Amino acid sequence: MFSKTERGGIGPSGLPSIVSKDMTITGNVVSPGTIQVEGTVVGDIECHELTLGETGEIRGQVKCEIAQIHGTVNGELQVTTLSIAASATISGDIVHENVSIEAHAHVEGRLVRRESQQTNLNLVSDDTS
Repeated sequence: MFSKTERGGIGPSGLPSIVSKDMTITGNVVSPGTIQVEGTVVGDIECHELTLGETGEIRGQVKCEIAQIHGTVNGELQVTTLSIAASATISGDIVHENVSIEAHAHVEGRLVRRESQQTNLNLVSDDTS
């Protein structure tokens, strides 16, 4: 089937960490894998991949590689690849490399594009002449 490395940002258990609709977490949340928020997080989130559902709310800073936002964020987002759905409401600055925003999404804040991190290449010539 799938190995853990083929599953992308999903954690060691093979499943995302889920904050359910009726749950509120107060404090920072850190995961090397995927976090799905349907409830409320009052604090910062740092993960590989974040999915914020329509009923989800985050009050704090978000740092991740990939994020799909369908709910409410009050705070700064630092995301490499960001998708903002029509149902989303974001109040805060967004630092991104790639962003897509659906029509009717509400975004209040600055959008700052950061350049993608490039690897320095050392070219070696095998010139024996």
